[in-house]
Amino acid sequence: MSAGHLARTLRDRGIRTVLNLRGPNPAKAWYRDERSATLAAGATQVDVSLSSCVWMSRVQLRTLVKALDEMSYPVVIHCAWGSERTGLVSAFAELLREGSTLGDAREQLALKYLYVPFGDGRIMSEALDQYEAWLAAEGLQHRPETFRRWADSGYKPGNPSREAWPYDPYPLIVVSPPGGESKAAAVPGSESGAIRR
Repeated sequence: MSAGHLARTLRDRGIRTVLNLRGPNPAKAWYRDERSATLAAGATQVDVSLSSCVWMSRVQLRTLVKALDEMSYPVVIHCAWGSERTGLVSAFAELLREGSTLGDAREQLALKYLYVPFGDGRIMSEALDQYEAWLAAEGLQHRPETFRRWADSGYKPGNPSREAWPYDPYPLIVVSPPGGESKAAAVPGSESGAIRR
């Protein structure tokens, strides 16, 4: 989506947040254009570095859930193609919505959104499989607060995992509010400081 089209979409639909799952990329023109259009439209840009071929760390999942809970809705969620990372985060957003079901979340990872559980991208649906297995083992039904509990203490990343990295070169999240200063959050304890598109 061009910067001009994005700005019009944000204004026309009253979008308050753009959640970019490709992370902050200030050296890239697409990122600078998107961020400028988002802020000019009065929306907040939230940048999270996710991979579709590496399980997110526990800290990364907790940070993402907190961001989804705190951001202003409606939200545009995007990655590069809008199927794998976008599908997973859209599924998580659905699980945080009151009255949602695991089936509602799984619909976000569907062929209609070009998601195919094959190759590296299968990690996305495996995260939901893990949550479903945890619910069964704990004898629980899905509720948003139950999903938050799993994200906080039940989630165990598979392999390969971002937790295996010797260090994490990316901030977990960068939030750029309109008219404000960007804030980056690093990994706690480290030395360094729902519209689909």
